[in-house]
Amino acid sequence: MRAPEGLQSVGGRQGLKGSQLLEVSEFGTGDFRTPSMDVCFRKDGSRLLPLVYKHHRVIDGILPSTSGLPFLGRHNSQGAQSLVVDMVDTYTEVQVQLVYTVFPSISAVSRRMVVKNSSKVGLGGVDLMKCMSATFDFSTDDWHLLSLHGGWANERHINTRRIQEGMIHLGSNRGVSSHQMNPFCVLSSGPPAEDHGQCFGFCLLYSGNWLMEVEQSQTGCVRVNVGLSNTHFSWALGNQESFETPECVCVFSDAGLGKMTRTFQHLIGERLIAPRWHDLVCPVLINTWEALYFEVYHDKILEFAKPAIEAGVELLVLDDGWFGKRDDDTTSLGDWVEDPRKLPRGLKGLAQDVNAMGLKLGIWVEPEMVNQDSQLYRSHPEWVLHHPGRLRSEGRNQLVLDLTRREVQDYIIDCVSQILSSANIEYIKWDMNRALTDAFSAALPPQQQGEVYHRYVLGLYRIFEVLTSSFPHVLFESCASGGGRFDAALLAWCPQAWCSDNSDAFSRTRIQMGTSMWAPVRCMGAHIAACPSHQTHRTHMLKTRFIVALWGTFGLELDLNKLSREELKEMKELVALRGKLCQVVLHGEYFRLPGFGYPGASHSNSAGIGDSHVYAWMFVTPEKDRAVVSAIVFHRDTVGKFPSRLKLQGLRPDYLYSLIEHVPTTVEEGVFNGIFQPGGPQFKHRRRLMLTGAVLMEVGIPVHFNFDGDAMLLELEVGGPSQEPKESNGVHVLAS
Repeated sequence: MRAPEGLQSVGGRQGLKGSQLLEVSEFGTGDFRTPSMDVCFRKDGSRLLPLVYKHHRVIDGILPSTSGLPFLGRHNSQGAQSLVVDMVDTYTEVQVQLVYTVFPSISAVSRRMVVKNSSKVGLGGVDLMKCMSATFDFSTDDWHLLSLHGGWANERHINTRRIQEGMIHLGSNRGVSSHQMNPFCVLSSGPPAEDHGQCFGFCLLYSGNWLMEVEQSQTGCVRVNVGLSNTHFSWALGNQESFETPECVCVFSDAGLGKMTRTFQHLIGERLIAPRWHDLVCPVLINTWEALYFEVYHDKILEFAKPAIEAGVELLVLDDGWFGKRDDDTTSLGDWVEDPRKLPRGLKGLAQDVNAMGLKLGIWVEPEMVNQDSQLYRSHPEWVLHHPGRLRSEGRNQLVLDLTRREVQDYIIDCVSQILSSANIEYIKWDMNRALTDAFSAALPPQQQGEVYHRYVLGLYRIFEVLTSSFPHVLFESCASGGGRFDAALLAWCPQAWCSDNSDAFSRTRIQMGTSMWAPVRCMGAHIAACPSHQTHRTHMLKTRFIVALWGTFGLELDLNKLSREELKEMKELVALRGKLCQVVLHGEYFRLPGFGYPGASHSNSAGIGDSHVYAWMFVTPEKDRAVVSAIVFHRDTVGKFPSRLKLQGLRPDYLYSLIEHVPTTVEEGVFNGIFQPGGPQFKHRRRLMLTGAVLMEVGIPVHFNFDGDAMLLELEVGGPSQEPKESNGVHVLAS
């Protein structure tokens, strides 16, 4: 059959296109791999969109966007350059822009796609069925995939596998980025390693349904697609209407995962987080939740606060239970007015009393949700996501508000604005405790129901944009049943995020190892919680819990009134020690430390890849004159055997460093194996050590753990006077 007048057939072998390395791939035109995009023209049902290059341009800075989506360089585009490649379907004149942005001296590129329905042939509306942010095609190699998996209270564990022929799907269709998988992955040439080898990291700046497709074709080439999930997605484009995808950030490293991590952390910290938070040292906070749960009465809160002041806490966070008639989780979400039974003088009175004690006040909110037993639901039952003719599914006794509606967005903005205007509140913990189900909006016509999930996220971003612009002094922390929406996108408004509802030191070590693959440490919400753990019922000594919580924003999640005087003194000194070390930890370069462990199959997995019972990490200032080193053992089942030496990274080889050990391990006095062992605090190193950076990195230092759950904390300083051990009220340091 001959082609219509003016059109020519494309010659060549069928499927040849499928063996090429492409920047964008459309459905049905010879590339049988998973496509970048899929469209449907409503008039005739056609799904074809063969794109050809039209022209390109390079611009200084960032290509402007009106989508409401976050992207790198929005607040700081200095030195950035963008390449805009215009593609077109010559038959329908639908246009596709491929947008690439690079930043000076950084091996990274951000990518997004803009599709415009400019059809002039009378085909009418176009439905986008799939529209990925970026497609990356790679030649044959020994490709391996690293991704982050888990569940509630068990988020972002590192998983690796060799890529074989076929398709791997990573993603979420829960309406949030999810506990189960994180919108991040790494493609490495050979098994991924911390300090060597080539790897490409992909991070999607998005908080809703997402998809990463990793496909090895019959040729051995590998394609990585990153973008919106196409499950339950469609987007109606009328004539001259455009659609913009979220941004995907790709980082290249020729020196393993560690270099990739530091590039991501630098990009996010400098180019995504709002400039006013760049130098943030997160205030030491104490949260009421695990101590008081819903029993948050004014006088009880003040009693809770008294020992916190003594311990050096700076911010008290009033968690769930302060509003409506909220005595349990069945009622009052949506009614953001103080409960006069609990707060007779309101938030304003509480803030005044807390401020007078020397503490700042923060509060917990969950504005995206509503209980059926609430004044809001009784007034506006149509404001929830649901199909009016079907049964609804609830989670945690709550329903999800329809954030596709402008009036719902405005209601949330008004409620939170009134709260923040009514009292001196300086911190918001923004929670979201269930996934989206029944994702039907009565406010949208039938042909737009596939837009609900994405419009929800855009509505959320608008809410955050308005609130953080109106209250720039308020520190927002995002949360979603712990780490269910821990993604890079929300860091544009919330410079820190709660890693997990599980604060058990062992669990958190693995969670934070995975989270740190791309997230800046200063964004990782981490607290010292009570023992036994409310999630695992394990007990860990305070030293170990402190070292793990130090590896993040640092806060307390326990009732200090239940501590003994000695324990409270120890907590006070640990909080003070955090103040001494926090600049290095929060704003230094971060290194996971591989190659440390006991003999056996898991030896050297201390950087988080593979099974391990020993982990180690460190932070180094940009000037390389100070460092903080941490190590922890889960199970010391090799009695009588020593772990390998701990080799440090990131130091100056020619500098002479003084090692200061903080917080000794307390051991019991007694006779063990016929030998008397004195009890009390003991350091790993009982004499002063001064070593060059070269020795510390190439030879390493010995670390002997005493028992399961033991840990070590070192501070390194360049030069310095002789130092001897000194004891100080339960917290032991080496005197400087």
